[in-house]
Amino acid sequence: MSEDTWYFAYGSNLSMERKESRTGCIRKAHVARLPGYRLAFNKRGSGGEVYANIIPDVDAEVWGVVYLCSPQAMSDLDRYEGVAGGHYTREKVTVITEAGEAVVAVAYVAGPDHVCEDGRPSDHYLCLILSGARQHGLPEGYICRIEMLGRQASGLPGRAEAP
Repeated sequence: MSEDTWYFAYGSNLSMERKESRTGCIRKAHVARLPGYRLAFNKRGSGGEVYANIIPDVDAEVWGVVYLCSPQAMSDLDRYEGVAGGHYTREKVTVITEAGEAVVAVAYVAGPDHVCEDGRPSDHYLCLILSGARQHGLPEGYICRIEMLGRQASGLPGRAEAP
């Protein structure tokens, strides 16, 4: 790859601090939504942890952020996301920015050998996602859904979804 790539973040890389610690300075970022997918916590980590994933679902959409990334930043993300070990694979998706522009981006989707039953992410991981979603001003109703989804599997009470 020899040119910049738009990367669609929907999990912990929504946190600007997390993203910058992994790939350096954020050059451009736009809030975007990915129609036809839903967020799930069904990606099994090597230590039994559960992480975010996106699953095709014609009746849903995932909100996140597209970041403009250099080839080096994408290589760094591949390493963090475990692409070489099949933890995540790169998938091209078309997202819609808040301005209504369609943008082709790369999203990381859990590899088939690492998909598990929906589970509960760690509090730390869930907080990274929620704080990043708030930093970027994702819709409050969607933030509430993330919070509820992340707490459902554990039986912890989630916040009521905003209308």
